Amino acid sequence: MYKRYNLSDIQKEVIELLRNNNPMSSTEISKKIGTNRITISKYLDILYFQKIINRKKIGSVNFWFLDPGIVNFDTKDENYIELQQKLIISLINGDKEISQNIILSILNKQINLKKIIIDICLPVLNTLFELHNRGKIGKTEKIHLITNLTESLGLLRNCNVIHESSIHRNMLLVIVAGDDDSLPICSIINIYAKKIKINSTVIGNVEKYIDPFFDIDFQRYINKLLNRNKEKICICIISYNEMSIKFLSAAVDEIEQANKVKTIVFSTKKIIEKFENNFKGNFIADIASLISIIEKEVK
Repeated sequence: MYKRYNLSDIQKEVIELLRNNNPMSSTEISKKIGTNRITISKYLDILYFQKIINRKKIGSVNFWFLDPGIVNFDTKDENYIELQQKLIISLINGDKEISQNIILSILNKQINLKKIIIDICLPVLNTLFELHNRGKIGKTEKIHLITNLTESLGLLRNCNVIHESSIHRNMLLVIVAGDDDSLPICSIINIYAKKIKINSTVIGNVEKYIDPFFDIDFQRYINKLLNRNKEKICICIISYNEMSIKFLSAAVDEIEQANKVKTIVFSTKKIIEKFENNFKGNFIADIASLISIIEKEVK
């Protein structure tokens, strides 16, 4: 008598089997799991189209195998340290395919996107910064690792948002980076914003363009966005650079249509404490609060 399974059970069983027996035929898998071959073939096709497993046809037989980086983990265990470590190791080893497959494994568990950002993405990014600060990796390697991480996190665009608001919001969210290190966070926030129906855009890193006249250019463009959008806008400044925070915050405070602009600033706790009383807006030092403020302010 065959066992009854759902897709989640099948996925877990198949990944465990293929980890130790790559590759296997549908018949071999059905015998090991205890499900008839026709049923298991349907499940295997679903897992294949979800990019959880891969296949190679030899003659008339499909052989199934795992790509590097595909992992099993229990979503009931909310400690994602092992996943963080696997992602960090894959990045350091230059295994971009493994990095992307780890992200795919996370997405296929249908974890809340906010939780992925807070408990996995940001800790991995902060670890890369810390490795550089401690001299474990050089500046060039840090840039490369962060670039690969950002590209892998682009897969979050395919995430199905769970328990999030689906109300369309008219306000435009304009995300500005004040240094290169902030670009991954800008990308993540932009992905999350679009998933909860916020009209958002990323200007990019303006750090190298800052000079005594750049504030006028910046203000002119924000006014153009205001006129084009016909609604209020929310400017989210993300930077680990103190000068960029100071310059951009001051520039936003002096925009002509200031009554139509909301400001959110994300940086380190040290920089936030230095400037939060000098400029208008919400000054945030942790990613969870940043997401909450965006959800609340951008309507």
